Amino acid sequence: MAKQAVKLKVGLVSPYAWTSRWGVNRHIQGLAAALSADGHDVCVIAPSEERVEARTARRRARAARRTVKGARKLSAAESSFHATGPDHPAKETGASFSLRKITGTFHFPYSESLANLALPLEVTEQLNELLNRERFDILHVHEPYPPSLSFTALRLAHSPTVATFHTAGERFLSYQLMRPVVERFFARLDGRICTSHNTRRMVSSHFPGEYLVVGGGVDTSRFFIPEGPSAELPLIVYAAWSEPRKSLGLLARTLRLLPEDVPPFELAIAGGEELAWRGRLLIPRRLRERIQWSGVLGKKELAAEYRRAEILCAPYAASSLASAVLEAMASGVAVIVPGQGGLKELVSEGGEGLLLDHPYSNNLAANLVDLLRDNRERRSLGAAAARRAARYSWEKIIPQMEKTYLRAHGRTRRPLPPHSALETVRSQDTILADLHMHTNFSADCATTAAELLAACEESGLEAIAITDHNTIAGALEVSRLAPKDICVIVGSEIKTREGEIIGLFLTEEIPKGLSAEETIAIIKQQGGLVYVPHPFDPMHLTPTYELLARNAADIDILEVYNPRITFTTFNEKARRLARKYDIPGAAGSDCHVIQGIGTAMISLRKFSTPAELLASLREADIIRSSKSPLYLHSLKLLKNSRGAKGIGGSGRIG
Repeated sequence: MAKQAVKLKVGLVSPYAWTSRWGVNRHIQGLAAALSADGHDVCVIAPSEERVEARTARRRARAARRTVKGARKLSAAESSFHATGPDHPAKETGASFSLRKITGTFHFPYSESLANLALPLEVTEQLNELLNRERFDILHVHEPYPPSLSFTALRLAHSPTVATFHTAGERFLSYQLMRPVVERFFARLDGRICTSHNTRRMVSSHFPGEYLVVGGGVDTSRFFIPEGPSAELPLIVYAAWSEPRKSLGLLARTLRLLPEDVPPFELAIAGGEELAWRGRLLIPRRLRERIQWSGVLGKKELAAEYRRAEILCAPYAASSLASAVLEAMASGVAVIVPGQGGLKELVSEGGEGLLLDHPYSNNLAANLVDLLRDNRERRSLGAAAARRAARYSWEKIIPQMEKTYLRAHGRTRRPLPPHSALETVRSQDTILADLHMHTNFSADCATTAAELLAACEESGLEAIAITDHNTIAGALEVSRLAPKDICVIVGSEIKTREGEIIGLFLTEEIPKGLSAEETIAIIKQQGGLVYVPHPFDPMHLTPTYELLARNAADIDILEVYNPRITFTTFNEKARRLARKYDIPGAAGSDCHVIQGIGTAMISLRKFSTPAELLASLREADIIRSSKSPLYLHSLKLLKNSRGAKGIGGSGRIG
């Protein structure tokens, strides 16, 4: 596999305990190994379930005792299974990626599987600390539905986030009760991937957006067509990864429907290990001379057994079976899958496999008999399946993933160009600054330029940005009157069609009513800085999260503290957004009255150019005031009502 030029630190988040053998974890494991092989630093984050591991070990011990009590000879596969238990990803050695487990979650039946709920506060604290420490370039969450660990990771993400949706089934909690919450957090995604077109149709119908279809991957270096003659008895592998009890029930009904003269074959089960001791009981007495029970396949011997197998039965339309189907196809095995759901996208009828219709047991029995009696068709389907599976090799899947990752990572703040005049920033001279202030050139402010400057001197401010609404006239007036020891940045708070955006270091006025992208482009053309004020506050005109994320690379400064914000949680959301896309944070008093000056200041190193300001903000400290937003809003309304007739002048806007 060709090495990717840009190396990323990627966090892969699973909603299932790593001891689970569900298809999502198998997909994540393969993805993590392939990304690591391509040079990326990969960390898998999954729930930890020590209690479940202990309970599973007890079940295996009971199953082993029952088998021994039955006084029959174990097959090699079964002996390995009962001695060590089936192999789980968490037990593998020599993994090329790291694994981090989050404790405190608990099991809950959820959409064809047992998800781990991430509700306790300790889970949130552990995950937040982990994300803050690791500082991933990309966070890739799988099945991010509440209240799973993946959804918690999406909510706490400190970096651009990509999501993969595996299943297409209806989810009661996510789609009905919590849909408004889910929609709000899905807006934070920087990339959306579905493993099948069927999943994309379902998910996009509930949560519209742009989805890329990338199928599950398969390790073709491990799963491949064997050389040499086939075994005397054809091996049929029955996949029970998804719902062991239901799927084994279907297997029992299918076996009872087989005719007396069915060609002899071996039968093995992939998955369903908790019920493995009952395996031989599934075979009808009348067929026990023709069907040889080979037991349950552990993960280590799975590749070798697939190379020996000739038929795979995956009769349930569950995404957790996709990995098993691809592995079998890559090994040249003819597959039988449902004629509905995402699995049917892997095969075409009569081409790479056979499709089942209802009733499944009757159709499955008929297809098995046909394939067992027709060796030529069976091998033809297997060869076609291997060619189809080659399209899903990790060597071909990883470039699509990397393209999605780089597109999401490209939203982060673009690095500053080389600047040779940053000696001022490196000096120890620090000043106090306020990057969001208004004068009476804004229609909702009664503070004159002279009053503002006097209050700034009293507060110790040495750098101020005047950002009147839709005009730079106020900033020019303050700049003309300002003493030499106060640096005045000419700016304007411009009303776009999508919300308000501030331009700093402007030389010309920018008309209101343009789109946010057009306004940003004009600010850049003037050599100015794009500053987003009071994001997320519904009491102000603010761009949406999607728009901010889409243009994050062109946003120079994000206001992470505004004392006039409706709720302080909006400032916290702004801090998370700035951290996620590596945008320098700033503070502004947004003062419309004298009493608001000094309520938000930045202590930073002295600057004189836009590049120096951005460099200084990286190490700046925010100084907050305890004045109530309600108090400041009340003063603003009172002053404006008293002085409405006597303020403004020629520069005032309506």
